[in-house]
Amino acid sequence: MDVTDETGDAPDARRLPSAAELLAGTREALPGASLDADPGSGSGSTPHSDSGSIPGFGEPADFDPDEELLPCGREPESVLEHAAADALDEHERSCPECRAVLRDHSVLDQVTREWAELPVPVPDDLGTRVMRLVRAELHTGRLLPLGEPDEQLTLTETAAARTLRAAADAEPGVQARSCRIRPFENRAGAAVPGPVTVRLSVGVPYGEPIHALADRLRERVRRAAMERLGLEVARVDVDVVGLEPAADAREGNR
Repeated sequence: MDVTDETGDAPDARRLPSAAELLAGTREALPGASLDADPGSGSGSTPHSDSGSIPGFGEPADFDPDEELLPCGREPESVLEHAAADALDEHERSCPECRAVLRDHSVLDQVTREWAELPVPVPDDLGTRVMRLVRAELHTGRLLPLGEPDEQLTLTETAAARTLRAAADAEPGVQARSCRIRPFENRAGAAVPGPVTVRLSVGVPYGEPIHALADRLRERVRRAAMERLGLEVARVDVDVVGLEPAADAREGNR
């Protein structure tokens, strides 16, 4: 018998069904499906399949998505590329495994498009909430990875800097002003566990030999980073931004 749609035209054998057609599972909506009535039913209804497969596409393809080839030997990506170019060959139009790939992709594509068109309500306080997160991020600074590469353990730059400034302040006469910590990065520029770089700004006592004092500060910072935080330090850069009166001079002026 001739198969025609409601308009009287023959359906395109290559047309992919919509998500509604596939999810409804009706034979009338699917291309290539037989519309012959069940001889024993006495009606023109379509016989129902208990297999759970979608008529017109054969049984679901039994393949591992991690495998490169379908059981029929075709590559799933090639089948989809041919469908997008309207260049399916005879095998791809009739093979149950290839048609199952096309069916699943059609459903996923249609559902994705429908979801993308759904209205998304925007909260009235969205701007306030975003700025709160931005301020929190600026306040805590970057995240410094700790431990092994496969270990999810981080420390905020702010917390680590507070510890290192305290170590610098322990040096007599020194006042730590700021501390920035740059994490170790891989070739892709992502922060990963590894030796960090510290940049410390300090005020030092007037008249104190700066080179020797800077070496002592570097040692204090490295020791505090390793013992208190578990951070290995590759380099400590010291910026002297102020000369403070010596402790004895301050006492003499009182």
